[in-house]
Amino acid sequence: MNLDSKVILAFDFGLKHIGVAIGQEITNTAETFFSLEAKNGEPDWSKLDPLVKEWNPKLLVVGNPLNMDGSDSEIKKKSDKFSNLINKRYNIPVELMDERLTTREAKDRLKAEEDNSASSGRDTHQIAAQIILENWFSENR
Repeated sequence: MNLDSKVILAFDFGLKHIGVAIGQEITNTAETFFSLEAKNGEPDWSKLDPLVKEWNPKLLVVGNPLNMDGSDSEIKKKSDKFSNLINKRYNIPVELMDERLTTREAKDRLKAEEDNSASSGRDTHQIAAQIILENWFSENR
C-alpha cells in the first residue's frame, strides 16, 4: 500500500466563475475550496498560481461539459482550452471528468444547507467542483 498522499485539485469550469475543490487519494475525500472569478473562462492567475504552489497537486481534474446525449456542449472548446492552459502552465497532468448534472446536484446540496441553517458561504461552482472530484474518486478506486 502506497502511503504517499496524492493531492488533487478539481475545477468546475465556467466563463465567469471557476469552482475549485481539493481532495486526496488516501481517504478519497473532496472538499470545496473557493470560486475564482474568470474573464471569458480565463482565471485570475494571481489567485490560482499560489494555490497550486502551496498544495502541489499531482493531478488536476476538470469537469468535462457534455450534453445529456454525450455530445460536446457549446462550452467544451473553451473548457478544453482551460484544461490545456493549466496543464502547460503547471506541468501537471489533467484528466477530464463528466460533469453532467453536477450543477443541479450542487444546487440541491446548497438548498439543503440553507434549509438546515448550515449555510457556509459556499456557492454552486465550488460544490460542483467537489462533486466532480467525488465522482472521479468513485471511478478511480
